[in-house]
Amino acid sequence: MIQLALAAALTLPWIDRIEPLSAQRGTTVRVELHGTGLKGLERAEFHTESIQWVRTIESEEKKLVGEVRVRAEAPLGPHAFRFRGPGAPTNTRMFNVTQWPAVAEAEPNDRLPQAQAIRLAPQSIQGYMKGLIDVDLFTFEAAAGERWVFDLRSLDHGSHLESEMVLLDAQGKRVSENDDRDEFDESPLLEHTFARAGRYYLKLDQYRGPQGVSCSQNCGYSLEISQLPRVYAVSPLGARMGSKTRFELMGSAMEAVDAVWLAPARTAEHFRMTYPFTMPVRLVLDPTRAGELVRVEARVVERSAGRVIAETVIPRSGPAGLWRVWTKSRHGEAPALNIEVSGAVDLAESGAASGDWRHGEYVIDGTLAREREEDRFPVQGVAGKPLRFWTIAAQLGLPEIDTVLELRDAAGKIVAQHDDVMSGQGTPVGNPDSSLVYVPTEDGPLTICVRDRIGRGGRGFVYRLHVKSEHAGFQLLTAPENFSVRRGSEEKLTVFLIREPGFEGEVPVWFEGLPPGITAEKGTFRADQAFGPSADGDNMIMPEMMLTVKASADVASGTYPLRLMGRGGPDGRVVLAHTSLWIGPSRGRNDTRRPLPAVVAHVVE
Repeated sequence: MIQLALAAALTLPWIDRIEPLSAQRGTTVRVELHGTGLKGLERAEFHTESIQWVRTIESEEKKLVGEVRVRAEAPLGPHAFRFRGPGAPTNTRMFNVTQWPAVAEAEPNDRLPQAQAIRLAPQSIQGYMKGLIDVDLFTFEAAAGERWVFDLRSLDHGSHLESEMVLLDAQGKRVSENDDRDEFDESPLLEHTFARAGRYYLKLDQYRGPQGVSCSQNCGYSLEISQLPRVYAVSPLGARMGSKTRFELMGSAMEAVDAVWLAPARTAEHFRMTYPFTMPVRLVLDPTRAGELVRVEARVVERSAGRVIAETVIPRSGPAGLWRVWTKSRHGEAPALNIEVSGAVDLAESGAASGDWRHGEYVIDGTLAREREEDRFPVQGVAGKPLRFWTIAAQLGLPEIDTVLELRDAAGKIVAQHDDVMSGQGTPVGNPDSSLVYVPTEDGPLTICVRDRIGRGGRGFVYRLHVKSEHAGFQLLTAPENFSVRRGSEEKLTVFLIREPGFEGEVPVWFEGLPPGITAEKGTFRADQAFGPSADGDNMIMPEMMLTVKASADVASGTYPLRLMGRGGPDGRVVLAHTSLWIGPSRGRNDTRRPLPAVVAHVVE
């Protein structure tokens, strides 16, 4: 299990949480970092130049207090950061930028008579669930006919809090509630139009579950209260670099949208990342300004209460990978969903018959527009040539669709099928998109079919279907991300093998191009080492090994890149390992992650 392997990281400086999770643009705020080994940390490294650690106020072993300045031009949303000191750096955490004035949650506010009074206006309430019994209540006056959005951000903002939100009337009776905003995102959201004027209460409670999940380490939240338009689907879910694309944004209060733009997703915005993943993760070696250099404006050509049509051209220079769609209205700026930007041939559903995988990868943008609809696309099979099909939808933020792939021969017989990239429900484990590999034994026509697992459909049930000739692959992940070794000593680096659906066999791993003075052993993952969700569905069982890395006594202190490679599968595919930002506690369950590209060794005194 991953949590056992991370025990070695306890000797390194570790940040459990940051309070508050967010700050408003153009402000300087006091923040607290809690963890271990924090005394003496010297400087913060944010993945943006628009957030700066101004000064340190207090420095203790388990607590670091200082001031953070957020410039007025800082991009909204989550940003990754870590601290460096005289020795090893800390793990990476996330700090968020909001457009609203920040209001601090104030205890005690666990019962209705103690509810914290707020004014119903655009704001960001910065709170924290302290322990298993903590409940937070807020009270306000609402006007009849007003629409408000109560958007609780936690899992996607760097916390591992899972909670529910309940709207109560003046008598404490339930008016509305939400636990998970959709089937795959466990952070609650309420969009409500008040029928009557009067006093109301908003109750935030935490999910404790059979494990009794403790919120003593990293259970902060940012409650965004606004009247922003809300986008629940974008079609198509991707664009080809250099080509004009017309997007349909579907949602509520969309008539207020007056601007749309796209920007590459930053490291911290890969909020639907699970293992294995088929989403287009872009590992940026220098992430400090990634996502801030490119902004592509879109021209709004049509708008109504339920949708906006906008068109744009992604530059040929890209970059390829995950992008975010943003909207602006008189109520403020708001992220919509992620999309995929690539150089692959991009086909509409109506023109999918023209795709030919023998000339390279292509993508089909489709919609399951009606209940029980099944989309079918012709493919020519070639004996001995692998065909891989995979969908991207839920990983980009689609709230409901759960694709199933079925491959049929000329007689209509199913020859291969696949449901989930990874079974399991919710952010930490489940990946309901699909990935299917099939090697035809003879030439002939095939049909790939896409449907929703339980037959749902509608305008928002959109997907991206990739078609390519390749075998199933694998991914390699290392821990801890701040791996360190003393001069003249050795340490163990943990390596995890993530098998994509259909991948089998052993995987030898080794280091390439090690710098002078650093040596490392190699190893092999066995074919019988299983990968998949644990029995409780809350964690992942990943094949793992520990490789010894040695630093000679005369090697200089500093940071050294480690190129950890693996080879496997029928095509002998070679994969470069990466590491990740870990959201959960250092020895806790497998909470959500963010990709970090560099596997490095920090040589310390």
